[in-house]
Amino acid sequence: MEKELPNTAAFQDEFTSSLLDSTEEVEEGHYLLESETGGYSMLWPKNAVTDGPPFYQRTKDSFEKIIFYETNEEENYRYSFSTTYSTYGESVIDSSLGILSDSVRYNGEYEKIETDKASIYYAKSQAKLTHSTSYRFFAYITSKESQKGLEYVFSAQCLDDSLSNCDIDIEKEEEKALHYMKSVKFNKDE
Repeated sequence: MEKELPNTAAFQDEFTSSLLDSTEEVEEGHYLLESETGGYSMLWPKNAVTDGPPFYQRTKDSFEKIIFYETNEEENYRYSFSTTYSTYGESVIDSSLGILSDSVRYNGEYEKIETDKASIYYAKSQAKLTHSTSYRFFAYITSKESQKGLEYVFSAQCLDDSLSNCDIDIEKEEEKALHYMKSVKFNKDE
């Protein structure tokens, strides 16, 4: 008999659920994505989904890009995530930050946040969209134990700013973004 899958967007979506190893939440509201590259793992919000290519791309063990999102029309919000894993890490950090800056149209400094096993080059910005403002939190995360890196972009926005239930708390969203970034774990090379 098939095990019943959790009633969460992530597991009700066929492609998304194929990426997640376990239906057990590793922390409240989050599953663990163990990358098929073997290079890293990260938290996956239980109501976030991704589609197949081009939203998901992988080249053997050296590259993986995932664009995923959580939209709630009733509560008027959309979170979007974009992660790009590569095996370049710290050695090309300037070029990686240049690519990241171009992709989010940012031209400022990055703050370096150290954790035990990673360095997080972090910045934030906001962009005015047609019906709302997008708050972007982004980083390039490098492993201290190997040449692995992950570009991480998290955006929070209301679907429509003019609605009364538009209540994005920028400080809370930034806290969440940093938590996601700090929870990225790189696996050691075999």
